Amino acid sequence: MDNFIADFYRIFVDNIVCMIKGDYEQGRVDLNDLGNLALLSIDRRSITPSLKNTMKLTMAEKRCIRRFYKPYVRYITTRYHRYYTSRNGHFSPYYIPEDLYLMWIDRYFCGRTEAKYLDNKCYYYRLLSNIKLPEAVVMRIGDSFLDGNLRPVTELEAAELVGAEDEVVVKRAVNSEGGYGVEFMAGSKLEARFSDIMGNIPCDVVIQKPIRQHKDLAALHPESVNTMRIVSLKTGDKVKVYKVCLKIGVGKERIDNGCHGGIYCGVRSDGTLRDYGVLDNGKVLHRHPDLGYAFGDKKVPHLGRAVKLVKEAHSFMGHFRLVAWDVSIDEHGEAVLVEANLTLGGINDVQLCSGPLFGKDTKKILDEVFKDNRKAITLL
Repeated sequence: MDNFIADFYRIFVDNIVCMIKGDYEQGRVDLNDLGNLALLSIDRRSITPSLKNTMKLTMAEKRCIRRFYKPYVRYITTRYHRYYTSRNGHFSPYYIPEDLYLMWIDRYFCGRTEAKYLDNKCYYYRLLSNIKLPEAVVMRIGDSFLDGNLRPVTELEAAELVGAEDEVVVKRAVNSEGGYGVEFMAGSKLEARFSDIMGNIPCDVVIQKPIRQHKDLAALHPESVNTMRIVSLKTGDKVKVYKVCLKIGVGKERIDNGCHGGIYCGVRSDGTLRDYGVLDNGKVLHRHPDLGYAFGDKKVPHLGRAVKLVKEAHSFMGHFRLVAWDVSIDEHGEAVLVEANLTLGGINDVQLCSGPLFGKDTKKILDEVFKDNRKAITLL
């Protein structure tokens, strides 16, 4: 009972703080515990600066948006459509406002209660044992250590295994949005530092060998492992991929996420990149800021293998019908699952660089989501 009260109080405080600040503490706050108002506050705060000095939608465009969404909501903000249109130059009423997505669509398709327990990178090695993952060296689940073959080891043995590697990637297994909690470590002192490393991480952790990416991906930015964000929807026994974007690192960053300066670039069905990329702040680029190449001249290798991996992995995730996957291609041309965002995989960057999330299926999907809640919500 004491634990229940403590958890209830923590969640209550997290929601109030997030509503007031429009921000959350990375690594501590579980986004699956947040209510709609807290999520709305966080998302609005993140895009509001991007609306400054941007062209407003015409009255005809606003009417088009409200007419399309009229069967589903009593009032809908057009700020998200303005945001997407101002960056990629393509207007469409089919854009999904991210607040609508977070508050209703994601909740409908994904079990956030289940995600609190299953969205753990340590569990991938059991839940997705048929999928290629980064090679594990050691993991800690609770107070237990396991080796890369999921056999129990002592903390001393775990330290020795880590110390035998030239370089490792240390990842928080939970609450690690946007590349938070990912650290690359190398050197002969890894074994001696192991206890300090573990002591500074208050949750489950997985330590992996780095992915050696395909040469064509490395050419886009060699310092980071450049991953595809692939959004898929499961309906019955069918899995459909709706959007593919490539995240590309910049500078000396080892992480490709937007919050680390990375670029989102849309990927066409044949693997070629779209002509522009988008930064986390909404800035549009047509060339890589460091290497100078034009995005439209580049192509993702083995896109078909990445899509196949997603469909195979998603077939097992019945409680999570809408998933945002991060997949890379290794040096041997094999697809590797880096992360599965089982809930709350944000869609702002995806729609900025690739257009409306569900495209021509938007009405069909909204009809399903709001079949029992038509015109029952208001977005301010």
